[in-house]
Formats: sequence, C-alpha cells, structure tokens
Amino acid sequence: MAISPPGDILLEVARAAVPEQAEAARARLQSLAKPDTPFEDPAVERTAAVRAEPAGTGVPESFMRFEALVLESFMQSMLPAENDAVFGGGLSGEMWRGLLAQQLGETLAKRGGIGIAERILGDHYLVDGRKVPLAGVSSGPEAEHAAEQATLSTALVQDIERGAFKALVGDRSAEEAK
Repeated sequence: MAISPPGDILLEVARAAVPEQAEAARARLQSLAKPDTPFEDPAVERTAAVRAEPAGTGVPESFMRFEALVLESFMQSMLPAENDAVFGGGLSGEMWRGLLAQQLGETLAKRGGIGIAERILGDHYLVDGRKVPLAGVSSGPEAEHAAEQATLSTALVQDIERGAFKALVGDRSAEEAK
C-alpha cells in the first residue's frame, strides 16, 4: 500500500481534531471560497470603456487625418530605432516600425487626438472655396465683416506696394530716357 505523507498527515490531524471544531473550520473555509458577490476586475471595465468608439466628436475627417499624420511622425520618433529584437533588422524592420507608428497615430486621432488639428486648422473657415481667417469671431455677420476687413486691409497694403513700385520703376525709366 502506497502512502502519501502530506495527505496522511492531514488525515491524521483531521481525525484527532474535535468533530465540531473541524466542521466549523470546514464551513468557514467553504464560505470564504464562494463569495456572495462575484469578483469584478476594474481593469476589464476600463478596457471596455477605452475600446468603445467615441460618440461623434464633431471633428472633420480632414482634421483627423492631419492629426493622424502628425501623431504618426511623433510616434515614429518615439519608437526605438536601433532595436532589431523588436521590429527585426534592415528594411523590413523599418517597415514594421513605420506601420506601427501609422496605426498608433491613426488610433490616437480617432480617439480624439491631442488637439493639434483644432489648434492649427481651426483658425479659418471656407467661404466659396476661399480661406477666410476667423480673426477672433466664430460665426455670423461679425465673422463675415471681420473677413471682409481682412481682405480690404490686404488689398490696401498691396495697392500701396504697387504704387511704391511704380514710383521706383518710374523714376528709373525717366533717368534712362535722359
């Protein structure tokens, strides 16, 4: 007959114990083994929240693509360049590194990005295909008036420049005629 020393020792201890105390200990262990409320891992909840698609961010597709491109460049510079163990060596390693940076940039941009596109591209709007600066006004007749003033200011500066150029060239042509 084979013996199992740890099992035999436990069996002898259980036989030597007072039956009421052994039953109380067994019941206590059973109650601890099966909790009334199931265990919920908070990491699972956070992961599900992160994976959920954001509800309409309202950012135009072109802004998101621009931000993805900028973030891809950031990610490319942040990824290890001289680590063949991660991406492999040579041209294929560079390709995998670039693909990872591209996917990271696109994913970050889809999840809301870091606000690069709104800051850089959000300071103008298009009217009839022309880019009009906001100049501190977001919409309505004030924005149209601000854009008109900006256009008039640009036209005035260009007119002064043309006049100065004509005066300068006119003086030279008058001297050449003599």
